[in-house]
Amino acid sequence: MNYKLVAIDCDNTLIKHDGEMHPDNIKAINMILEKGIKVVIATGRNDILVKDYMDEVGFKEEIVIGCNGASIRDLKDNSIIQLNYIPKDTMKKIIDICLKNHIKAKMFTLTESYSTSEDNMGDELKEILTYTKQLSLSLEYKFEKDIESLIDKKEFLKVVILEDDREKLLNIQNQFKALEDINAVISARNCLDIMKKGVSKGNALKDYSNMLGIKQEEIVAIGDSENDLEMLNFASFSVAMGNADDFIKQACDMVTLKNDEGGVAYAINKIFGNE
Repeated sequence: MNYKLVAIDCDNTLIKHDGEMHPDNIKAINMILEKGIKVVIATGRNDILVKDYMDEVGFKEEIVIGCNGASIRDLKDNSIIQLNYIPKDTMKKIIDICLKNHIKAKMFTLTESYSTSEDNMGDELKEILTYTKQLSLSLEYKFEKDIESLIDKKEFLKVVILEDDREKLLNIQNQFKALEDINAVISARNCLDIMKKGVSKGNALKDYSNMLGIKQEEIVAIGDSENDLEMLNFASFSVAMGNADDFIKQACDMVTLKNDEGGVAYAINKIFGNE
């Protein structure tokens, strides 16, 4: 098949557990870019938190599907392609549930992070992941006591809840899944991401490929977690990382090596005929 677009998840997919990219991944991505194949990074992170990796690869365009599909932006020129904010009434409903149930949450605009609690101001990447890589770009973390007024003034793309107790996290997810106007997905072992209903990496990938005039059958997607599932299901050819959840592996056309082993490169080389 003549694939024209490859969508790649970031954490536990493109990058290793230490926060660095496997050199084989950089080589493989550059190989398909030189062939004229488009590559888009699709992440649960705010998009600017993957710019260092895209600069390291040397993308001419730095298209990122961020916040699990709530944003699409070219970081090279900072141009907005698409934004899907959580409606303000929905946002207030989400935060009301968090406050009533004593659930600490972080709320993300395109460029800022706010917390519902003063003791919940840490860098979520370091709380979610095990590495300590320092990024050249980061988000400004703030606490605002009057959250209702804050929601009136700001536009939010996602809410993040961190909970190390997996059973409790899944129970929280079920609470939010009961609401009709939001999408709540697990993006890491201890992380629940909440977005506007209909927002997903899969729908963002569909929108972006339509903008490019690329057909569904011309798309490859690579990922490892629940928040990648809609993207993997949308793509014509789907790849699960060797470190992916079992249900992700079962849903995909191919299982590659683990992220620490250069699994993205292995998949790209297999699919595009370099091995």
